[in-house]
Amino acid sequence: MNKKILIISGNLLKHQFFSLKILEKFQNASLILENYPSKVSQNYTKDNSKIIKEHFQKVKKYEEVFFKSYISKNLKVLKKRTLLKIKKGDINKKKYLNKIKKINPDLIILNATSILSKDYIYHFKNKIINFHAGYMPFYRGSGCNVWAFYFKELKYVGVTIHFVDTKVDHGNIIFRGKPNFSLNDNTHSIGCKNTIIGSKLAIKAINKVLKNPKFKGTKFKSNKIRFCKKKDFNSKVVIKIDKLIKKGLIKDFLK
Repeated sequence: MNKKILIISGNLLKHQFFSLKILEKFQNASLILENYPSKVSQNYTKDNSKIIKEHFQKVKKYEEVFFKSYISKNLKVLKKRTLLKIKKGDINKKKYLNKIKKINPDLIILNATSILSKDYIYHFKNKIINFHAGYMPFYRGSGCNVWAFYFKELKYVGVTIHFVDTKVDHGNIIFRGKPNFSLNDNTHSIGCKNTIIGSKLAIKAINKVLKNPKFKGTKFKSNKIRFCKKKDFNSKVVIKIDKLIKKGLIKDFLK
């Protein structure tokens, strides 16, 4: 398949893993990395408490366990296929939009990037798909799987590959997936499992969309939708989730 694929992704370890999996499968794929702040928590919350710092240290630790070895083995591929590295939020600058127009990809894959401007959506209509770390349509927004723990709704922990439209996490769904829980899981391990599932579904979705240009995905409706916002994430949320897990949230779910 000679179709041009452009991945636009965050640069954390889980994002690099996701990108590498696609780069391996599609030789005509390339990558633009959006660099997160050096203090990663700043991308998710304004809370600077010790609890939040420890939370994101654990995030990093789990990502290293799951992904660091694989990325290290494939670092040359990642470097060779990376076209640009840009600051988080800069993707919507006109100069980058113009560069991407010149690349003229047949399909754009998003993972943990800034919300694209409508200029992208209109120019690449039906050519942008997103990896959403949440089970749509029930959970939309940021940090969805963490909030699914918070609301004791582990049945809605999962990932979604969907078309991108002008609303956040709203476009038609291509594929959805859920992780297999183990008793010793937590939000960090599940987040890593979801990345692995998401990379497999993304590859499957790319093949499906490129082979079936008329395919537009499926719209699932629900009266129960939670829209998760970064401003609501803080140390109290982390404390509550830890307590729920200790009280047997996952054990009860597995029953």
